[in-house]
Amino acid sequence: MTEAGNPASRRFETQIDVQAPRDAVWEAISTDAGLRRWFAPDVSVDSQVGGEIVWRWNEHHTWPQRIEILEPGVRLRTRYDSGVDDADGGKKPLFLDFLLEGEGGMTTLRVVQSGFGPEAGFDEEYDGISRGWPVELRSLRLHLEQHAGKERRLAWSTMDLDMTPPAAFERLTSAEGFGCGTVAESMREGEPFRFESVDGDVFEGDVLTCHAHQFSGDAHSHGGAFLRISTDEWAGKTHVWLWLGAYDQTAEDVAELSARWDAMLQRLFVNNGETATAGGN
Repeated sequence: MTEAGNPASRRFETQIDVQAPRDAVWEAISTDAGLRRWFAPDVSVDSQVGGEIVWRWNEHHTWPQRIEILEPGVRLRTRYDSGVDDADGGKKPLFLDFLLEGEGGMTTLRVVQSGFGPEAGFDEEYDGISRGWPVELRSLRLHLEQHAGKERRLAWSTMDLDMTPPAAFERLTSAEGFGCGTVAESMREGEPFRFESVDGDVFEGDVLTCHAHQFSGDAHSHGGAFLRISTDEWAGKTHVWLWLGAYDQTAEDVAELSARWDAMLQRLFVNNGETATAGGN
């Protein structure tokens, strides 16, 4: 897609219908407490035009933005710096819009990310958000439709590797990992899944997203938790991402799962001679 009047500009757009009132969806996208329940684990929001929103995934990624439009229940637009230089010693801007429509108990949330020029420097971020937003919006829907008002606990393990995403995903989903094999790349949204990891953890529920080296699901086995297994390329590395956003699991259970995942990644990759940088949560 292109911006009107600027054929050199690219944009990404997606939307999702959520069975929740518009004010609940607005709170989930525009407040620090609401965002922490489905999106980044660390969020700060200065809710005014000109105010800053910052999303943080610990040391892995920080995404600061400036609010340009704030129409409660209708539209939130932010602006942030891309990684592409402009002609004045700064960075070219990118824009992120959240647009809400709907009445009663059903809301349509549309996400538009725009300003991507034709430069190759935009490609990685454009590809990343194109893969990421459909997954993240299903996390939002799962939270609001099944766990509205509940706080989230995270089991989260990451590692950066010097190997290709497909190769890393194949190893991660092998019998020595999640035990699901290539089926994790070929299932359709709504289909049932059941994975049993090498550690004996059983994950079963319904598929949310499934495509090249990325899977997400509604894990009924863990109280309707949001499960994500992915290996994506970012900044020249393959980023392995294991994530369980749980609402009905104890802090002890979540911490123990994170520890098992950390050990699994160590066995699968570091002990097999891969060059890796371990992440944390």
